[in-house]
Amino acid sequence: MKRPTIKDVASLSGVGTGTVSRVLNGGSVKETTKIKVVRAIEKLGYQPNQTARTLAGGKTRRILFLMPEVRTEFHWRVMKSFDDFLDMMNYEMVIYPVFSDRRLNRLKKDSSLLEDSDGAVICTMNTGFLSKNYINFGNNIVLFEAQSEEFDCVYLDNIMGGRMAAELLIDCGSSDFFVISFEEENSILATENFEKRIEGFTGVLENKGYEFNQERLVYTSFFFETAYEKIAKILTEYDKPGIFALADNFALEVLQTASALKKIPGKDFFLIGYDNQSWTERAGLTTIEQPMEDMGRKAAELIVQKIEAPGQYIQPVKFLPKMKRRRTA
Repeated sequence: MKRPTIKDVASLSGVGTGTVSRVLNGGSVKETTKIKVVRAIEKLGYQPNQTARTLAGGKTRRILFLMPEVRTEFHWRVMKSFDDFLDMMNYEMVIYPVFSDRRLNRLKKDSSLLEDSDGAVICTMNTGFLSKNYINFGNNIVLFEAQSEEFDCVYLDNIMGGRMAAELLIDCGSSDFFVISFEEENSILATENFEKRIEGFTGVLENKGYEFNQERLVYTSFFFETAYEKIAKILTEYDKPGIFALADNFALEVLQTASALKKIPGKDFFLIGYDNQSWTERAGLTTIEQPMEDMGRKAAELIVQKIEAPGQYIQPVKFLPKMKRRRTA
């Protein structure tokens, strides 16, 4: 059976091929005409050739979303709000997880995924490869969780978040302070976000005359409880220690360790997490909130704007963290 063409759609709906093309690419068309074209497309089972549309200067209405492993609820919630906005604007989200250099090299060698996308959002990744022209993403790029003067970007003031954590732990009466962090081995996924949180945190401590050295920086994992012994030592050897977990997942490991030792948060120690994941309110975890949904939606707004209204000024959008104070601090 012959595959239906754009001419077949135009003939059945009683319009020109240019009108059909505008409907497919989201152009300006009268609603009554659009309905006729859509019905003709559905009746014929017409499937537009995305590559041909791209070469012809049309839009695929697809946006590539590059991201690392989905490690926490943070990424799921960002992707959901991002996709909700795209869906409202009649765009489609194409997720490309970057687990390794091999995945990134595959993207570099096979340009078809880039050619079939109108733009790209690069989420929670080291963006150094962009400045080195590692991969040509074209002009329509938005960075997420990264600050840049070259590209539109959406990011949180992580230094401010670190300062807020230090000030609250000091107010709680702690005099010994610790940070639970994660050491990224994959250079592609290594961002400055954790470093900035530590910078803000230690900056306040130094200004207030408190000691903080590398021995008080404890590394754990997103998926496994790898710092149990070190956390247990902090909870048993120090009086009312102040602990800043750079992600809520790390704070959960502290809470589980404390439970095993029968240590009471907010009394025997003070703990602050980062993200404000959905479970933290039930657990009574004091945490630094990232407005995940607002950030995801803004990234979607920026990439759609770059596609539909090119030539605008670079837009860096900074969000501010908020303290969600509960019983752990």
